[in-house]
Amino acid sequence: MVRFKRKWYVKLMMAVLIMVALVWTLVPIYIVVSNAFRATLDIHQMPPQLIFKPIFIHFQRIFEFDNFGRFFRNSLVISTTTTFLSIMMGSLAAYGVKLCRSSWGRRLSNTLLLGRMVPAITILIPLFIMMNRAGLTGTRAAVILAHTSLTLPFVTWLMTGFIEGIPDELLEAANAEGCSRLMAFFRIVFPLLRPAVASAAILVMQTSWNELIFSLQLTNIRTFPLTVGVARYVGAVSVDWGRSSAAATITMVPIIIFGFLMQKYLISGMTAGAVKG
Repeated sequence: MVRFKRKWYVKLMMAVLIMVALVWTLVPIYIVVSNAFRATLDIHQMPPQLIFKPIFIHFQRIFEFDNFGRFFRNSLVISTTTTFLSIMMGSLAAYGVKLCRSSWGRRLSNTLLLGRMVPAITILIPLFIMMNRAGLTGTRAAVILAHTSLTLPFVTWLMTGFIEGIPDELLEAANAEGCSRLMAFFRIVFPLLRPAVASAAILVMQTSWNELIFSLQLTNIRTFPLTVGVARYVGAVSVDWGRSSAAATITMVPIIIFGFLMQKYLISGMTAGAVKG
């Protein structure tokens, strides 16, 4: 009887914690999405109406007057290019650590995580100076390089855990068949990294898609991504809640869909990488 009560108490506590987490996560999203479909006067109404007639004027305005389609294309180019570069360079770096076959190489892969632990704001000024001298400020290439520098250490560490689990016999067999080390990577190693690639892709994509600090300082009106486009609606005195909510909704939808589609690969990839690493 005592055991039954304890189990019931634990289940109740778990249910309460899950409900609190859901409310904490979903209520802000609901507020943003619902404000995107409310009239301006209804947004400021207190208490807010739960049932209202949706309108699409805010979406129409951000695309007609604010070049929001250009911001979306910029974010898509920046995030996809960053993801490709981070995965390819991180995989090759992790492959090099495996070929090194020394404890020094393994310690190096762990040391790379220090680059992830450094606050991004601390490297903003030197990075801006380098991009300015290279003539890249105001371009998408500057943001791509900045995002790649942020995500590459983690990708390298993640890929190292997977590649270390690949048997050496596969590489030796490829060498016996006449494959170079680079050919062995693309023909044997990289196809085996699909769970790790999926995990890295969603993490890098989310980081690049949602990043604001570097995007704000390294771009201009022609190369603004979505995050900077949303931030432009927040003024020093007032906030355009209708347009900002519509912009934020459009910004959230693609990455949420991508996250749900890749969720199973993210969980399996992170778990396998932790076990192999």
